[in-house]
Amino acid sequence: MNIREFTPASMPAVPPMLLRAAVKSSYAGKIPSLPELTLRCEGLSAGSEKMDEYHHLIGWPYQDRVHPAWLHCLALPLHLALLLDKGFPFKVMGLVHMENRIRQYRAIRREEKLDVSCFFDGLRRHRLGWQVTLVTEVRIDASLVWESKSISLVKSGDLPKRQVVVTSANLPPGEIWTLDASLGRQYARVSGDYNPIHLYPWSARFFGFKAQIIHGMWTKGRCISAIEQKLGDCFDVRVSFRKPIFLPCEVSFNCQEGDHSGSFTLGSADGCKLHLSGKYELL
Repeated sequence: MNIREFTPASMPAVPPMLLRAAVKSSYAGKIPSLPELTLRCEGLSAGSEKMDEYHHLIGWPYQDRVHPAWLHCLALPLHLALLLDKGFPFKVMGLVHMENRIRQYRAIRREEKLDVSCFFDGLRRHRLGWQVTLVTEVRIDASLVWESKSISLVKSGDLPKRQVVVTSANLPPGEIWTLDASLGRQYARVSGDYNPIHLYPWSARFFGFKAQIIHGMWTKGRCISAIEQKLGDCFDVRVSFRKPIFLPCEVSFNCQEGDHSGSFTLGSADGCKLHLSGKYELL
């Protein structure tokens, strides 16, 4: 495994990488493979003014305790650098975020220094193409305190058209959240993720969407904020991203709580569309 080290001062700049991501092409061969590469940065500060803005946008009530999904934003420069490595065989803009799993082993304080690593963990065939798993690990004083696995889909080939049967998800009623048309731009400013499909109607239409959609990790982060009193400091939260959330809109959040675990959904306000389904477990 090849390891590439960074310092906080030498972390790859996100804006140039986003431009490169827009033009990166896919592999030419029939059987792709992933680079055996780990990118690592030691000594990253957990807290910042940007984190405070993130907490405000995501509905997190604490200043000294870091939101679990903020660490995904901190690792964004490493994620992009890994996806733009010459050994990565796919287009970056074609990735569809399908699933994310976060495990937190203790609370993380804003004054702590973090050692962040990311690497690929497997490439699997999917009926629509390929699934790529990206792992992110956070250590403090050599102890693993947080880890994430993100599974993304790369569509490939001439896929057969499937007849879409429109049915209602029949979701239970829940708490209504009103999402503004500018939410994707607000999240981009605090997270650094300026993917065009999240910004404006015209930029989203350029990539085949009828309007801008909110980031999947904003959605998961907001759901974590909604259940934070149930989670405590040590937990496992898994989500599957389903139908995209077009902005502006209203969505409905519902949580079913058990003794040491539970499940939750985020759907359309009328309960007909499922946008996200998730489960949590206390560790």
